[in-house]
Amino acid sequence: MSEPERAFLDRSTEVQNLIDEMRVEQEIPEGCYSSLGMLITDASLAADEPALRTAHDGLRRLYGKLVRDGDAHKGAEQRGRVLGLIDVTYWSLRRLPSALQLGLDPHGHAARFLTAIAEEPGLSNEQLARRLDVDITEISRVGRRLLASGVAWRSRQWRRNAWTITPRGAVCLEQAGLTGPAGHGEG
Repeated sequence: MSEPERAFLDRSTEVQNLIDEMRVEQEIPEGCYSSLGMLITDASLAADEPALRTAHDGLRRLYGKLVRDGDAHKGAEQRGRVLGLIDVTYWSLRRLPSALQLGLDPHGHAARFLTAIAEEPGLSNEQLARRLDVDITEISRVGRRLLASGVAWRSRQWRRNAWTITPRGAVCLEQAGLTGPAGHGEG
């Protein structure tokens, strides 16, 4: 087992142990929240999906226990803090590098689409179709896939779409070797 795999396993185990400890406490100590927050932050920065999933699932179960065991007012702060950590783990999981980058063909439509919106944010479907020399239905299909992967963002400007790349998309392009460091496109 490689060193990064061992770190992921150790972090997941540490997260699980901490959440198990929190489940048996009547009043969860401040240190538990701090320790778990630090572990979630480390997992997010390391793109440690197993630890983030362990935290997210364990926190959801902990929240359910807090709701079942408490009355409407007692423990409201604890429930609120746990809900906040659930939100953080949810968004950390959503921002993990997508599977798209693993198979991003530098000459494929998806890579060309991302590169175009990185170079010129706000391009419409029609502008992208002309620039990439493809049919507008292909732009729509690729755009939906990129949107679902969290690497592109679509907004509406009057009657047209305006596409921009997300920070996750910039990292995806960088990791595919299509730009310099994220946010500093070199085309």
